[in-house]
Amino acid sequence: MVKLSPEALEARRKHEREYKRKWRQKLENKQKEKEYMQRYWERKAKEVMQ
Repeated sequence: MVKLSPEALEARRKHEREYKRKWRQKLENKQKEKEYMQRYWERKAKEVMQ
């Protein structure tokens, strides 16, 4: 295994943190969008029922 310098290790750790954060954000956005669409269609259904 290649021995990385402390700087390289720190850079990789920073990159992984950033990557995970963005990935989590994307996941949350997807969830929010799903909830929003669900509310939207429920609202539409109510309007149509009236």
